[in-house]
Amino acid sequence: MAAPRYADYLAQDSRPVPPILQPAPAAHVALGTAPVAAARYTSREFFELECERLWPRVWQMVCREEELPAPGSFVVYDIVDRSFIVMRGPDGTLRAFHNSCPHRGRQLLTGQGHVERLRCGFHGFTWATDGALQSLPCSWDLGHVPESKWQLPQVRVETWGGFVFLNMDPAAPPLADYLGVLPSHFERWRLEDCWKAAHVAKVIDCNWKVAQEAFMESYHVIATHPQILPVFADAAAQYDVYGEHVNRNLAAFGAP
Repeated sequence: MAAPRYADYLAQDSRPVPPILQPAPAAHVALGTAPVAAARYTSREFFELECERLWPRVWQMVCREEELPAPGSFVVYDIVDRSFIVMRGPDGTLRAFHNSCPHRGRQLLTGQGHVERLRCGFHGFTWATDGALQSLPCSWDLGHVPESKWQLPQVRVETWGGFVFLNMDPAAPPLADYLGVLPSHFERWRLEDCWKAAHVAKVIDCNWKVAQEAFMESYHVIATHPQILPVFADAAAQYDVYGEHVNRNLAAFGAP
């Protein structure tokens, strides 16, 4: 007898299942079964290509909006060799600045917190929390540089569901387009009304795809989490791919 599918468990449920959790055959994308080269996980050259062509072009989640509650609140976001300051300005707008003084490239902030202004500790250049230049020491020696060059350069910031995202690419699609069907999948959970109660993070010594793929499949449950096998439908896990940016792994808990 064939093993039950995820859809079979939904059909047996005693309560109506939200339509968004139902299988969506039209959304499935045939990816084939050809092997993926191991070099994509180990090659320095492939990593450099990701730094050049991936991270500067994709929307990346930085923090929750409640972590930036007031003007001057900031979170520093680092990705590979780039650093950004995501900050709430005096007008309440969220902005993301390159975390670098335009003069000598000194890092402006670290971590997370609140400041009244942004000040470079090397020469004292100072900016308001909206990125506008406030103070330029010995400005008479820098008259050959237009004042516009001293404004803190920005990258794009958008939000969804209480999450704050940034994108370095001015030509990238809007966040709503990039997320595709994902917001509709989470609509019933009203993420914009939630808040982060705890933050747990760990640095893993591996390529990011190794960690990502380890957490998005149910195949490892048999050996890694055998204690949950009596109630977890590992063999009935369903994987759906929605376009280029969204995929999901559905697995039933509470299945005998």
